[in-house]
Amino acid sequence: MSQPPEDPFATPNNNADASATPPPAAPQPEQPGQPQPGQPQYGAPQYAAPPQGAPQPGQPPYGAPQYAAQPPQQPYKNPATAKNWMGITSLVTSILGISLAGIIFGHLGRSAVRKGEADNPGMSLAGLIIGYIGMVLSIIAIIAMFAFFGWFIDECGGSNPADWCTSEVSYTWEAQGA
Repeated sequence: MSQPPEDPFATPNNNADASATPPPAAPQPEQPGQPQPGQPQYGAPQYAAPPQGAPQPGQPPYGAPQYAAQPPQQPYKNPATAKNWMGITSLVTSILGISLAGIIFGHLGRSAVRKGEADNPGMSLAGLIIGYIGMVLSIIAIIAMFAFFGWFIDECGGSNPADWCTSEVSYTWEAQGA
C-alpha cells in the first residue's frame, strides 16, 4: 500500500499513471533582497562581458607593469640657470649707457658661467664689450668737454680776450620805408 518515494531526478515513465506525477510547484512568496526571475542582480553589470582575453575596465592590459601612483613632482629648475640674470643685467645696463654696472655684472656673469651657475656666456661677454666701449667713449667725451671749455676760457678770458667774445655788436632793426 505504501509506495516508495519517487526519484525526482529519474526520467519520467510514460507507462505510469497520470495521477502519479506531482502537481506543478506553487509560486514562492517574494523575499526582500532576492532578485525576481528575469531581473539582473544588484550590482551586476548591465553590459555584455568583454571578449575572452580583453582586459577588464579599470585594469591594465596583461603584461603591463603595475606601478604605484607617483606623487606630483616639483617643476624642474635647472641649477645652471640660477644666475643668468647677471648676464642679462650686464647687457641691458650696458645698452642703456650705465657702463660701470654693465662691466661689473658682466664679470660676475662670466664668473657664474665658469662655476656652472649660469649658461649664458654670450650675454655676459656682450655686456662686457658694450660696457667697456661705452666707458672708453665716456672718457673720450669727458676729455673733449674739458678741452673745449679750456679752449673757450683761454680765448675769452684773461687780459686779451678774442674779439668774438667781447664784441658789442648791436643789431638794430629799422623799419623799412619809414
